[in-house]
Amino acid sequence: MLNISEKQYDQLKPWFKLKATEFNQLGYDNIQVDDIYRYFKEFSWKHTVPPHYYQQIRDIMKTTVNHYFDFVALEAQVYKVSSLDEINFDDFL
Repeated sequence: MLNISEKQYDQLKPWFKLKATEFNQLGYDNIQVDDIYRYFKEFSWKHTVPPHYYQQIRDIMKTTVNHYFDFVALEAQVYKVSSLDEINFDDFL
């Protein structure tokens, strides 16, 4: 997993916030800025972060709810729990 520097995060945070707001307006109120950041850090940019700022913004802006939920579904499949009682299903709604 790549580390995004604090400076990069500060530059991209308004774009993550804009994408979270877009998803919220589509009815997905549980998706927050940190969720969008985690999607890019752990999934979309797992191996390589686009080298240019405009490419990073383009990646953020073209991300759809389906892209995000693909990540959430994959995360749920590999999430280690001993029983279904430990999963908070409200996070997926």
